[in-house]
Amino acid sequence: MRPASEWGFIATELAFGVAVLVLPVALLVLTFPRWSERQVTARVIAREVARRSARDGVCELSAARSLGSTMARNLGVAPGDVGVELGCADGAALVAGGDVEARVTVAMPAVQLPGVGAVGAWSWTARHREPVDRYVSAR
Repeated sequence: MRPASEWGFIATELAFGVAVLVLPVALLVLTFPRWSERQVTARVIAREVARRSARDGVCELSAARSLGSTMARNLGVAPGDVGVELGCADGAALVAGGDVEARVTVAMPAVQLPGVGAVGAWSWTARHREPVDRYVSAR
């Protein structure tokens, strides 16, 4: 039999192990789906904004941002968490046969706490380049 001074504190060690090892891993596992969802949302919005601009033949930043906000809301992301930019001068006619690039930046929660919400944030940017129709005419 071991002396009493060598006995462990099982309850204390278990609580410490759960707090230091299991809890952070569980929080990351709960946050990963949100990151994936936001990345897919940014890609979809970038693709659709670039397609709309290429189809219309005009670089309209206000229309692109409006489309981005509407799509974000429909996909379950707050419109304030999404930023839309076009790689052309606002109001300029796009060159037929050229291309247009849309960049969508979305806020990503660092950690998602159940019942509390997001803690911290970082951003992720999706880009999509779409060819402008050779026969498009600016409206």
